[in-house]
Amino acid sequence: GPCTAKSPGCWALRVNTTTPGGAPVTALGNFPVNEQSHTPAIGSVAPASATPTGDGVDDLGFITSSPIPDPELYRLSIHQALQTGKPLVVVFATPRFCLTPWCGPQVEVVSQLRERIGARANFVHVEVYENPHEIEGGRPSGDIVPAVAEWGLPSEPWTFVVGEDGLVQAKFESFTTLEEIE
Repeated sequence: GPCTAKSPGCWALRVNTTTPGGAPVTALGNFPVNEQSHTPAIGSVAPASATPTGDGVDDLGFITSSPIPDPELYRLSIHQALQTGKPLVVVFATPRFCLTPWCGPQVEVVSQLRERIGARANFVHVEVYENPHEIEGGRPSGDIVPAVAEWGLPSEPWTFVVGEDGLVQAKFESFTTLEEIE
C-alpha cells in the first residue's frame, strides 16, 4: 500500500523554514526505508557486470538514450573498468525515458566530474534499456539490461563510487551533486 506515517518502514520528514520575506513554510513528506538494501552494500564487492560499450557500434544511440552522449562514458564495460585498478563512478540512468527529471542531469554531472578528474578514475554510464533507439508508444521496446538486476536496482537513477580495490565506497539514489560524488 501507500507509504504513510503509520506504515512499517515508512519515515516522515518535516522541514520548517522561512522564505526570504520571512513567511514560515512547512513541508511534509513520507518515504519508505527498507530494512535491507537490495543494492550492493557499502564495502561489498561491486558486481563485475558486462555492460555495452562504444566498441563496434556505429552510433552511441544504440546503447544510450542520452541526447548528446559523452563517448568516454561508454569506453569501458563495468567489468573492464574494475580490472584497471582505478576508482570507478558508474551511473545507471535512462536520460530520455526516466520518470523523474533527474536522470539526464545525473549523467551530465558524471560527465562533468570525469572532465574535472580526468584519467585518475573510470566513468561508466549504463543505459537501463537494451536498444534504447527502438521505440514503441514513446517508450523503449527493449528489455532492461542485465546489469540492473545484477546490481539489484529498484529504480533509477543510481550512482555508485567503487574504490580501486573493487569495493563499493558510496551509493546514491536519485540525483546527486557533482561535489557529493567527488
